[in-house]
Amino acid sequence: MAEFEIKNDKYSLKLPSLTMGTANFERKDTDDVYFELLDTYYACGGRCLDTARAYCSWLDDGEDSSETVIGRWLKERSCRDEMIICTKGGHPDFSSMDVSRLSREELEADLARSLEVLDIEQADIYFLHRDDERVPVEEIMPTLNDFYQSGRVRFLGASNWTAARIEEANRFAEANGLEPFRVSQINYSLAHSSTDMFDDPTVVCMNLREFKWYQRTQMPLMAYSPQAKGFFAKLAHGTTSKSMPEGQFTSTANLARLARVRQLSEQQGIPPAVIPLGYLNSQPFFVSSVFAASKPWQIEEDMKALDLKFDRKTVAFLENII
Repeated sequence: MAEFEIKNDKYSLKLPSLTMGTANFERKDTDDVYFELLDTYYACGGRCLDTARAYCSWLDDGEDSSETVIGRWLKERSCRDEMIICTKGGHPDFSSMDVSRLSREELEADLARSLEVLDIEQADIYFLHRDDERVPVEEIMPTLNDFYQSGRVRFLGASNWTAARIEEANRFAEANGLEPFRVSQINYSLAHSSTDMFDDPTVVCMNLREFKWYQRTQMPLMAYSPQAKGFFAKLAHGTTSKSMPEGQFTSTANLARLARVRQLSEQQGIPPAVIPLGYLNSQPFFVSSVFAASKPWQIEEDMKALDLKFDRKTVAFLENII
């Protein structure tokens, strides 16, 4: 299984190429449904779960649901020591996305609540869910370092932070003997995307500038929406773009890449949903794809991509370069 070892002075962990995302764990009263998904991921060799304090709080009675399900599953299956648990804090309120929540008090409250709901003493990777470039990194990194030094967090991550801000934060951390960010999480898939597509200026998407930075620094990246919310899988199987909420991806460039996915799928017998995961595995820096699924068979299918890599010619083919 493709893995990347993250280390600091106290801890180490091996991040796998496929992480299970849990933003779709929306209810607190359906453990049987979600436990079956988690059990399937575990049985297929999956050992990394991604959640967040903000997940499902956009729904009535959705707050806490994702972290709550994971906490109960870890306890019932007695598998905490086997799993990498990633969670996130510092997300703005959905009613006021332009008002950041990066103060020490807000981050302390988010971390404390996440650990309580997950029923764990330590998060393996703790991400800041969003950034606000108006807030100096000098105000943020000491708080995160305290999380690390207190043992509540093993590794620090930046979610939806630009490469430039991560570099600025890490320069400050290293100059002052603080724990830096060791992993990043942004929107990245075979489908081209941009902040404008999501109507959310706090989202960071892969672009050429970001790509070159990850290639140069070799910082491990966790890619969310790695399958473009089902764009390739659904359209490859005949779903029309008009009936899809993922229609935001239907640009001319992405439809051309969809045609390449279909062609490669037919030639090599690889399911269309799996090809974008193999594509991310084939980048010149380590990528862990944070995929989501609503059915066990989808997880079993996606997990076939654990060690799937394409050569450079195939990557260029999928990108519609050749």
